[in-house]
Amino acid sequence: MLGIVILLWVLAQFVVLIAAGFLDGNLDGDFGPLDGTLIIAGTLCSAPLVVFLLFIRRPKLEHLIIAEPTPEGQHIHSLPNSKILQTPVPTRIRQFIVRSRHPLRVPVAKHLWMLFLGGVVISSVAFAPLLVDSTNTMFILLALFVAIPAWLVGFSTPVFAWWSFSSSRFHLSTTRQQGEAMLIAGMLSTFPAIIINSFIAPGAVLFVSGGNASASLVENIIVIVSAPVGEEICKALAVLSLAGLIDSKKRGFQVGFTVGLGFALLENLQYILFSLFAGEVVALSYGLTTVVRGIGSIPGHAMWTACSGYAIGHILEQRKQTQQIPDVTRWDLTNPLNPSSSNNSPSVAQYTQQSFFSKSSNLQLPTSLPVMLGIAMFGHAFWNGSSVLMSYISRSLNPILGLIAELVWIVILITLLWTLGRFVIAAAMEEQI
Repeated sequence: MLGIVILLWVLAQFVVLIAAGFLDGNLDGDFGPLDGTLIIAGTLCSAPLVVFLLFIRRPKLEHLIIAEPTPEGQHIHSLPNSKILQTPVPTRIRQFIVRSRHPLRVPVAKHLWMLFLGGVVISSVAFAPLLVDSTNTMFILLALFVAIPAWLVGFSTPVFAWWSFSSSRFHLSTTRQQGEAMLIAGMLSTFPAIIINSFIAPGAVLFVSGGNASASLVENIIVIVSAPVGEEICKALAVLSLAGLIDSKKRGFQVGFTVGLGFALLENLQYILFSLFAGEVVALSYGLTTVVRGIGSIPGHAMWTACSGYAIGHILEQRKQTQQIPDVTRWDLTNPLNPSSSNNSPSVAQYTQQSFFSKSSNLQLPTSLPVMLGIAMFGHAFWNGSSVLMSYISRSLNPILGLIAELVWIVILITLLWTLGRFVIAAAMEEQI
């Protein structure tokens, strides 16, 4: 998975080139002109990466051999690869090629968090000497030696830790192929999101304003409006592309959570990479970025997409239920010849109402896709918008006070996310499959 992440990140850079050729050939933020050179270059460079990705993701097959006892069988059978099977009783051999169905197994979340925190601390300590002397050759070599491991640990381990948490919490049977498909769908959803944020949204703002919008205004609109709306729609479409895996609201919640982690995985790769180019303050930049994104932005993406997945799961669940034979054991039947001989089971309406409410959190999750998608967009926009507002406020304060104010607000956002997320997950977990 780590190799696929890096491969998709490189592929995304060439996809951006293709989009730039179609939408903004001179890269000035406005629409046009068309640049065929960028399109051709991006296509030629991305084609081998796409082929390699398909090769990596080819279905994993297994050779299944079944020996069935039968009087007409044999005791010795010749198998492929110069192997021989001897059975104590006469048997008949049947062979099949089947897709791999190995269950999803991820490391224990606690071990991943220990690796993450240990890696961040050790890396930050290795970068710290640059704060004292950024021209010292030994300090620079030490930082370069630690940079790549710090990058790999910083962007990947928190995502896999949250993946391990969700896998153990949902208690849903998931194969390795299915789990990887969820993550990859989330990573692929970053491609249209990048195009929206990099070309469509800036071009639309400049077009509406007649080219008079300032760079800061364009940037704020992208962060507060374009990113929440565009990214949540792209992630919801990624969840919908996995409709074959979804048979209930609970499963939809799990798929949405994992798709959000896949999106965060590719996004986190770039954020952590940029934090390593902060010069002499790389220790602060890297440490703060990895921790905030590891415990805040990553679960945020997962929770927002899980909301959309929950609603999508409800839609797919309703469609599949209409094709199934009703379970008459849940009906409140009464003998018309003996009205007093009714059973004591709850009616259909009562049963539905009792199973819909979460018993532990007493929280009722909406099942409407527009509502849940709107909640996801609002949560994303509130996170981004409040962070932008706090950055403007901190600029008018003393630098130390401004930094403290931003850190305090980040802690508040993470606390809100974790508090609300606990109730949402509790409600989703008690939905019946």
